This record gives sequence, structure tokens and C-alpha cells, in this order.
Amino acid sequence: MKRTLSIILVLIMTMTLLVGCGSTTTQTPTPETSGSESTGPSRDTVNLSINATWTTCDPHATSYVQDRVILWQMYNGLMHYNELTGTADFDLATSYDVSEDGMTYTFKLRDDVYFHNGDKMNVSDVAFSIMRATDPNMAISQYGTNIVSATAIDGTTVEVQLACAYAPFITNCCQLFILSEREVTEQGDKFGVEISTAGTGPYKLTYLDNDAKISLEAFDKYYKGEASIKYVNFYPITDSAAGLISFESGDIDWYNCGVMDAQRIEMEGKFNVEFMAVNHMTFMAINPNSSNKALQNEKVRKAIAYAINKEELNMAAFEGLGQTADYLENPDWNIGAPKGDVVYNYDPEMAKQLLAEAGYPDGVDVGNILCFKGSHFETCATVIQQELEAVGIHAKLEWNEQATTLDRGKKKDYDIFVTGGNCSGDYDNLRKRFYSPLSTTYVDYTTTEYDANYLDTRMDEAAGCIDPAKRLEITKEVNDYLMNTATYLPLLHKAVAFVWNKDLNVVNRPVNPIIYDWSWN
Repeated sequence: MKRTLSIILVLIMTMTLLVGCGSTTTQTPTPETSGSESTGPSRDTVNLSINATWTTCDPHATSYVQDRVILWQMYNGLMHYNELTGTADFDLATSYDVSEDGMTYTFKLRDDVYFHNGDKMNVSDVAFSIMRATDPNMAISQYGTNIVSATAIDGTTVEVQLACAYAPFITNCCQLFILSEREVTEQGDKFGVEISTAGTGPYKLTYLDNDAKISLEAFDKYYKGEASIKYVNFYPITDSAAGLISFESGDIDWYNCGVMDAQRIEMEGKFNVEFMAVNHMTFMAINPNSSNKALQNEKVRKAIAYAINKEELNMAAFEGLGQTADYLENPDWNIGAPKGDVVYNYDPEMAKQLLAEAGYPDGVDVGNILCFKGSHFETCATVIQQELEAVGIHAKLEWNEQATTLDRGKKKDYDIFVTGGNCSGDYDNLRKRFYSPLSTTYVDYTTTEYDANYLDTRMDEAAGCIDPAKRLEITKEVNDYLMNTATYLPLLHKAVAFVWNKDLNVVNRPVNPIIYDWSWN
């Protein structure tokens, strides 16, 4: 099969791609019914894996990717993000109006939507769900930013009042899943722990063993019609080698695997293979407040930027199937993201010149490069170390496990940090990287020559600007200001690979598969 590289317009709704803690189960699953073992038109089951123990049935209570892969099959929002088009499409809402001040959204709802418990969805369920999602104790509360109230206007209309205009609101609505108020109330503390029928999605939950198996069944009252594939089983497999064995033996019908494994499978020709570049930013943070005096010098940081060959990083990490990154947010994938004027192209001679201008003509030691061990970040950090050495910039590699590494990043306890994360699809995603009130930032601009108040203020202005042209003007200003500091250096958008049974018709999406769109030959 000829390799297909799909560069997809992606809006990732998860502020992070964290892997949940839990079972370390690595056994190969033994499905009761495997689509890969069936023949002919009777196939009605598909088996998949997730890379960690499933933690909850409550879509408001988790941001873990392994949870949301399943929850996206079970729940709907007022809007749905279409990863293939890069748009927020109507889902449970059929239309919306926005007030002139951008603070009031009025949604018209479908009147043919049922919960898995048989109840018809009504406007009070929608208002209840929106306000529940804003609870600061909920994992997705960031998507309820600025929501003051959600009120039923009539039987098919709900009004959402914001505290101030907020451009990313419609994008965020894709994450505000609608629940059955009656069922959530009746289950109480057990909601999310036991089997729930509070969703409206194409599949309902029928079996729950968080450590071993989660089973879904097509919902016959789904408003778009019943799914072609009737049964879906998910098996937690935390070991990638075990997952690959399960796929190649036929126990799993579709698998998200490493790029190199997918290339080998593609050459063998037994399965379908697709590669995608996704809206995930791999970047390098350089600490301007490092105890390393050299890194306090802007020219040294810019020398580091010019010394990096992103094409080499792409080849080393993703066999060239990723996408190099020039801007803090990709303008092709993220609303409000500009093509900035400040770009660091590979230029080793410029790197040497800047080092000399900074007072280090014979080279300089810049401390340690921090990263997770056993990730593509480690691969990138290794290549970066070699590229820096070639221009006279000396650095040591420092590897740690993921939790420790992230904690050190947030505490600003590093010299250079190679890391990354999924983008939300809106330039406001950048807020979590540099907005000074947040604990998730890796660079503290309040103790440098840079103006943290300016950055915070302009980012707030951009988020509140509902005029797309004006907003783009503000974000370009912010982008270029930050790029000039050479403290956040965008490197790559990573590549993912999917492999699947040749008799299975699949529409791949970079993060959340939509099984409703699949079918067997």
C-alpha cells in the first residue's frame, strides 16, 4: 500500500494529553467476538485498545485521552469538532445567535434526541449540563470559562450568558457534553463509577471493567440513525508491544501504533496503514531566569534557535512524517493563529555570529537539556544536543520520568526543556504556556526584562475580541513579541500512525475515532 500522509486540520479539545494512572495490565485480550476472525456480512463487532486503564464514565470529570476516546462514542455536545475539516459543526444544536456585545449565545436545539435511558432530551438537561461543566472541581471546567448562566427560554431554546465576550466559546462548546439531569441526579456519587445511560451518543455502555474491558452497543434511537457496527469492545493495554501483538494476531481490529512499526506493517501489505500529522506542538523552552548566566542573554537563546535543524528532528522522531513548526500556534489548524514575522530557520553561521556578539566566540556551556525518557522528546533532545555542539554550544542531556519532568518544568527548575502538548485549536491555547496567573507555564516573564503584564493583557484582549481580523492583529503582535524573546521555540507537529483490518472501512481522525462512521465490507 502506498504511504498516504494526511496533514489534517485538527482542533484538539483536550488541554493536555495526560495518560491516566491505573492498571499496568499488559496481557493480550481475548475478545468474545473478533471482527478480524469473522467473515462475510455478519460482522457486527469491532475490537480496539486504549493505552491505559479507563477511569470514569463521567465526561465532565476527565481530560485523559484514554477516557475520552470512549466517551466521544457515548456523548454529544451542542457542537462537535470535526477533525477532518477543522470546523465546529452543529450537533445537538441546530443554530445559534450571538448578541452584539458577544456575551449572550442563544442556541436552538434538536427535538429528536433521546438519552440511552429512553428519556427525550429537553432544554433543562442542556442547561443543567452546561452549568455542571463549569464546576471548578470538574476536569473540563476550563471549557466553561466565563459562563455565568444557562437558562431555558422555551422548549427548544437555551440561552448562555457569559461574563465577557470570549471568542473561543463556540470551540469550547464541543467539550461541554450534554447529560441526562435525571440520571446524574439519581446516581449521585455513583455517576461515573457505574454503568450509565446518561448519554445521547451513537453507542451506549453495556459492560464495564475498567482494567480489562469496556463494551458498547449501538443506540437504536440515535438521532442520526443506528450505527453500522453494532458492538464495540475496548481493551486497556498499557504496553505498546503487547498492543501490537494483539493487533497482528487479529484480536484487535484497529490500532494506533508507532511510526516505525506502521512502516514495517505497511511493507508487509497485510493491513491498511495511514500516517497523519496532528495538532500537537513539540517545543523547546529556554529558561531566561536560569542560574546559567549564558541563557540570560537573548543572543545566546537566539543562537540556540538558529542552530536547530527541524527537518533533521522530523526525520529522527517521525521518519519525516511529522510537520516542522515555525509559529507558536499553527495558523492552518488554530483559529486566530497568525503567520508571524519572526521565524528561526536553520542557520549555523548565524548561530556562531550571535554567540560571538554575546561574548562567547569560543563556545559556551548552557547547562542541561531536560526531557522525558522513552519519548519522541528524548529523540529530539538527543539530536538538538548534537546540533548545538556543532556550533560550539555545549549541553548535557538529563532524562527523568514524565511526572518528575513536568513538575520541574512548572517550577521553572531547568535550563532547557524539550516537551510539548496538544493544541486546543484556538490561539488562546497559548495561554497555558505563558499566561502568568497559571501554574502550567514553563517561563516566568515577571522576573525578566520582558513585560508579563503586556502579554497577559494582550492575550485577554485577543480572547475577548469577536472581530476575527482585529483578533488576528493582536495575536500576531503577541506571537512576534514572544518569538523575539527566544524562550519558546516551536519545533514539530508530531505524526501518528494507524493500522487496521483490510476488511474494515475506517475514517481516521488524529485523536478521537468516531466508530459511527466505520463499517465492515
